[in-house]
Amino acid sequence: MIFLPPNVPTLLYERSHFVESGSYAEAVSFCETLAKRSPFAKIIRFGTSPEGRPMIALLMSAKKEFTPQALAKSPRPLIFVNNGIHAGEIEGKDASLMLVRGMLLEGKHKDLFQGANWLMIPIYNVDGHERKSKYNRINQNGPIEMGWRSTGQNLNLNRDYMKADAPETRAWLGLLHRYQPDFLFDDHTTDGADYRYSAMLSVPQSPVLPPATADFSKRLYDEVKLANDAKGVLTAPYFEVDRNNIGRGLTVEDFTPRYTHGYFAALGRPSMLIETHMLKDYKTRVEATYQTLVATSTFLVKNASRLKTLNHAADAPVKEGDTVVFASKPSAEKRPFTFLGWRYAPAESPSAGSPVAAWVHDPVDTVTTVQDQYLPGASGTAPAGYAIPAAWTDVIDRLRLHGLPVKILKSPMTGSFSSARFDGVRFATRPFEGRFQPSFTVRPVTETRVLAPGTAIVPASRLAMQLLEPDAPDSLLKWGLFNNVFEQKEYFEDYSMAVVGDAMLANDPKLKAEFEAWLVKSPNASKNDRLGWLFDRSPYADRRLNAYPVVRLIGAQLRQLEPLLSLR
Repeated sequence: MIFLPPNVPTLLYERSHFVESGSYAEAVSFCETLAKRSPFAKIIRFGTSPEGRPMIALLMSAKKEFTPQALAKSPRPLIFVNNGIHAGEIEGKDASLMLVRGMLLEGKHKDLFQGANWLMIPIYNVDGHERKSKYNRINQNGPIEMGWRSTGQNLNLNRDYMKADAPETRAWLGLLHRYQPDFLFDDHTTDGADYRYSAMLSVPQSPVLPPATADFSKRLYDEVKLANDAKGVLTAPYFEVDRNNIGRGLTVEDFTPRYTHGYFAALGRPSMLIETHMLKDYKTRVEATYQTLVATSTFLVKNASRLKTLNHAADAPVKEGDTVVFASKPSAEKRPFTFLGWRYAPAESPSAGSPVAAWVHDPVDTVTTVQDQYLPGASGTAPAGYAIPAAWTDVIDRLRLHGLPVKILKSPMTGSFSSARFDGVRFATRPFEGRFQPSFTVRPVTETRVLAPGTAIVPASRLAMQLLEPDAPDSLLKWGLFNNVFEQKEYFEDYSMAVVGDAMLANDPKLKAEFEAWLVKSPNASKNDRLGWLFDRSPYADRRLNAYPVVRLIGAQLRQLEPLLSLR
């Protein structure tokens, strides 16, 4: 057992000799006790889960900077710790609760307490946390009982940040955009191979971030790794491992905005995904998380002014014509890396009918390479803003959830606008996170469109572009929020279309030549194929089919619209 001062609250984790983790009720009660005993902490209830549980966060400030306005003006960074998004991967909860207790009641980590403000969610996926069982994560070594990966609605919250389908996500986004933290921790447990590392860290450093923030993040990772290794918490980048051939090389993934720390990167702010090793015992994993929180926060406090300056710059509006990187791609560059593993010794399995992965705990150092440098991938040129037709209420609501300023057009405006049409549209055969995602080819167009009263106008920003540009990897379009535009609703009868088609061919020699050239390329075209080709070029065709409802605004158009806008 650990030894604590009298009357200091303890966790089931501590009382059970580090093999169990407490309930949701324990986490709430623990935070309430801290807030009652310390004037430097307060509880924020920021939402309610689908099963009716309150979602809480603990806000901690040595200077009692408890309002968003005070936090924004503070020279101290606001550090955000997100725990239990995958509620079986729960060591972050116990590590974070002990850390904040130490600062508030035990006089520990005074530099971190005085040098930063803290916003900590003990359990994000509260319904999944209470679906506890000894059998929830077959790959994981403790605690004895653990929660479930997904929510009560079977949604993975760590894929939901852009589409924001889950009530939990919507509550989280409200909290985030109200308080605007300077740095994010997202605490997890990894699956994968067995190796000697206790902690694997993903710290975004790709061109999605502003270059100065990417440099800051690289320096942060390097210093945290040195500090962790010195404390016996062996640390590595969060890489993919080919356990059959580690010498082939390791790859470090860059995460898109559907993920927690990928969302922070889309905002231009630094963050860290902590992945402790699932085959390590629970105590080792909690201690690795605790040490990483301390080491990283020590760096952030020492570099607080720089962090605040970088975030202020990232929050500045994008300028029309700026290039914004939506996603990265790995460069061909590889650097030497020594992988600290165990001896790989696959074992025969009667049930599998073949050898399965197994390791003997004899240390093996493998000289290999790691691929962790990135080039810009999908990118876009910033417009001045976007216009979204009033009918797309679900999309407009989500833009507000993401903290984007939305104004509403009071009077109509007709103009020539840049937008897109889509070719080669296909759909997945199975849902992913409750949605059927389309794939398509984007065809930029400039068209005359009418912006009707009620149209939503949103200025361009990094996040607005990630949400609204069709090529962005987690755009609302790619998540299926515009799937209706891919559905044809009116059809022709052959006897009606044949009359129209005959007239079209008789009266338009150019169209007739195009039709005949198409027939040469389509010798097996059926009657309906032929008439369909002509229908698509007739005045009867649906001009909104496969057309993006959203248009891009140039500066002159946005200025012209400004007097016609209201907040509602």
